[in-house]
This record gives sequence, C-alpha cells and structure tokens, in this order.
Amino acid sequence: MADDAPVPISTSVPETVTIDTGADAKTLGDLNKEFADFWSEQDSGAPDTTAPAAPDTGAGQETKETKVEPPPKPKPEPPKEKAPSPPPKADKPEMQADFKQLKDFWKADRARLKQIEQQNTQLQAELQQAKANSFTPEQKADYENATAVRRKFEFVSDPEFLQRYQAPVQERFQAVLQEAVGVLPERQSAQAWAEHIIQNYSPDQLSKQWWLQSVISKVPDELNRQALLNSVTDLLKAQRDRDMEVTRRTNDKSAYENWMVEKTNVQAERIKADIMAEIGEQEKQIQEVLPRDAEAAKTPEERAAIDAHNERFQRLNGHFVETMQDISKNGPKAWVRAAVQATRAMWIEEQYKTVHEELEAVKDERDQLRRELDKIAGVRRKISNTTGTPPTSGTKKDGQGLSIKNLDVRKSFQNFWEEQDRQ
Repeated sequence: MADDAPVPISTSVPETVTIDTGADAKTLGDLNKEFADFWSEQDSGAPDTTAPAAPDTGAGQETKETKVEPPPKPKPEPPKEKAPSPPPKADKPEMQADFKQLKDFWKADRARLKQIEQQNTQLQAELQQAKANSFTPEQKADYENATAVRRKFEFVSDPEFLQRYQAPVQERFQAVLQEAVGVLPERQSAQAWAEHIIQNYSPDQLSKQWWLQSVISKVPDELNRQALLNSVTDLLKAQRDRDMEVTRRTNDKSAYENWMVEKTNVQAERIKADIMAEIGEQEKQIQEVLPRDAEAAKTPEERAAIDAHNERFQRLNGHFVETMQDISKNGPKAWVRAAVQATRAMWIEEQYKTVHEELEAVKDERDQLRRELDKIAGVRRKISNTTGTPPTSGTKKDGQGLSIKNLDVRKSFQNFWEEQDRQ
C-alpha cells in the first residue's frame, strides 16, 4: 500500500549543534583524566551500559552529532527541518561551581568508601581473634581467680615484703608465746606447749577467740592477763597491716603493675648505692693509680708525668665502666667473662711478683760486684802507692806488680801479703 511506504531519509550531512556551557578550561582541567577511574568503575559495575565519553572539544564546547545510516535506496530529499534553538546560556560562575562541587563529592565518596573497607577488614580480623580467644563465663572467672592468686603469691614471696611485714609478725608471734610461758602455771608444761604451737601452727591459723579462750583465760594473775592481752592485740594488728598491704598491692592488675614499677626503681637505687659504696672501699686499695692534680706540679717534667698518669687512669677506668655495663646487661655470660679476667689478672700479678723478685736479686748481686770492684780498685791504689809503680796489663816481672790476668780477689790479696812478708 502507498500509505505503508517508508518515509525517505535525508542523505545530506547532518547538522551540528554547539552549546556554550560557559565552563572554563582552566577551572575544569582535563575531565577525561579526572573521571577515568570513575568511568572504569562504572563500566565494571554495569556491563550492560556504555559509559559516555567526557567532552574533549575544548573549554565549554559540547558538540552533538546524529549518526545516520545510508538508505537502502535513494529517495527524494524531504524539506529541511529547522535546527532547534540553542538553550539559553547558563551563568558561567554557577556552572563552574557545579562542576567543582560534583568533583569534590566524587572524591569524598571514594575516600569514605576506602576508609569503610579498611575498618571492615580490621573488624573482621578482630572478630576472628575474639572467637579464637573467647572464654565462657566459667572459664573467664577461673582465669581471673588464677591471675589474682598468682599476683598475691608473687607479692608475698618478695624478699622486701617478707622483711618489712612477714618477719615482724613471726617475731611478735614467738614473743607472745614466750610471754605466755612466763605467766602460765606449770612452766615446764607451758614451754613444751609453746614449742608445739611454733612448730605446727602459723600466726594466721590462730584466731582471736583461740588466744582469748586457750591462752589468756588460763593466766591466773589479772595484771599478767592484761599485759598478755595487749601483746596479742599488737600481734593481730601487725597481721591486719600485712593483709591490707597485700590487698592494696594485688587487688587489681593496675595496682600490681604499679608495685612492680616501684620495686624496680627501688632495686635500681639500692644497686647504685651498693656499687658506689663498694667503689669507695676498693679505691683504698688502688691509691697509686687514682688521678692526681696536674695544677700541683712544680716543674714541666712533673706535670708531664702527672698527665701521663691521669691518661692511664682514664684508660683503666674506661675498662672498668665497660665491664660493669657488660655485667649489668648480659647477666651470667658477663659474669663468666669478668671472672676469667679477674683470674687472668691474678695470674699476671703472680708472674709480675716473680719477675720483680728476680730483678731485686739481680740488683743485689750487681751491688755486691760493685763493692768487690771498689775493693780491688782500692787495693790496686794501695799497691801503687807502696811500690811506686802502678799495676800493668802485662805479665809479672821480677815478682813485682799485679797482672790483669791475676785479678782474682783471693789471689790478689795472697800475692800482696806475700810481697809484704818478703819486704
């Protein structure tokens, strides 16, 4: 039918419509680069849609083209349609602000999404860890009880606590029993009873009622009974003070940790005081190597000797400080090294004493030889004065004079007296 014939399509070049958006290239920048990640995420998230390309025709220019397929058969050209009138120009500052706001929203959403993903990952890890370490209420109660027992045991086993709190309680306990022995009737039986109590019971096992009924009520004298009651009261007070200290230091984790810090500081101060006191004692044995005042020197030579002495002290003191630091930091291994060095120093000192003794013996022998040579020189001078001719280095002639070959002291004296006898 003629009415069903297709409407002929124009084969002329389509018209181009350009709209001025009022955007500024300097303000917007390269939108393709800015929104590359955004469009790629949209493509990966929605495979059925095609992401539109950002405008690339320059600042504020948008070009719209209508792509027309070629007709199967050429048809007469219809009358041209009028191009749509361009929309009214938008306000340029408002357009720039809209683009900038859109860009800021997009960046803020991406940053918030990454932060949420990180928090979710962390929460998942914490959840898994909590599930792995989760306790039932019964297990949690048992754990807390065991922790409290451990804290209390470590505190009451501390040497400082034993010295300050436990030892006075034990001393008062024994003193009260000995006082009771002195005021109870039948002293011998009371002494055996007191020894039995000390060996088999601790002060904490004996209550106030036991002291009143089993001990104080047995004392016949009123004054002695009142004095014993005061002593028992002091003992019970010392026990209460000790128990309050235990509770204060081990009631919770924070109190126990504070006590550990205080203990560490007190121990450090005690160690420092002991070290300084022992250094003062040991310095008495090394007075010869301690530094000296160079200003007290009277001559340049004496000052140079003092400077060399002080330099040697600084070297030795540096070795001492390094050894002390090694011992404090490295524990048993450093103890062994220090013991080996001390043993080696002792062995070297013994060798030094032996060499010194040998040196003194050589000096004595040298001095003896000098004295003998002095005697020989004196004899030669006396002979020279007597005979008128000094001893020669040649052989003896006519029985006069001494020869160098005959310098043996005994022979020299024997020849001298023989010559004197002949004269």
